[in-house]
Amino acid sequence: GTNLAVDDISCEIGRGETVGFLGPNGAGKSTTMNILTGYLSASAGRVLIDGIDILSDPKGAKKLIGYLPEQPPVYLDMTVEEYLSFGYDLKGCKLNRREHLDVICETVKIKDVSHRVIRALSKGYRQRVGLAQAILGDPAVIILDEPMVGLDPKQIIEIRDLIRNLAEDHTVILSSHILSEISAICDHIMIIAKGKLLASDS
Repeated sequence: GTNLAVDDISCEIGRGETVGFLGPNGAGKSTTMNILTGYLSASAGRVLIDGIDILSDPKGAKKLIGYLPEQPPVYLDMTVEEYLSFGYDLKGCKLNRREHLDVICETVKIKDVSHRVIRALSKGYRQRVGLAQAILGDPAVIILDEPMVGLDPKQIIEIRDLIRNLAEDHTVILSSHILSEISAICDHIMIIAKGKLLASDS
């Protein structure tokens, strides 16, 4: 309708940068994330991931992206191992399956729960499983929408450390409405309110 969720947000994010989208709830952060990942189509403008247009070549662009929405897209009746193996097939990964899944489980520290059904895991562990899914195939860009929502203080510190580790080898874009979260992880910040980009700086 007439509601403009994202109003002419224009930016360029460099390879290897860790960028935070900061703004109150309803600012347009999730909509921006959904457009960046090709989950939603924009009514105007374009998104290029490493020069690939997400609208004209969605498969090519999405191969470069790992995405963790606000609600981790996990299948509760699968074990962690089954779910990651399923994700591996969906993403058409070419890396050695066993080695790659082992490295991912090690990276996000879920090796000890890999045989458990996801339904039986705590929210913190489900978030880690969601993160593991996002880094399947070793994408160049990792997009995380409110990755700390609903976690307890200890889990927040663990996920924060995890994201910092991922940022060493990937471009990371994450959204939050909490300034301290963004400032603890990101080296660049974009402030969004009412769909507009108000500030963009280190």
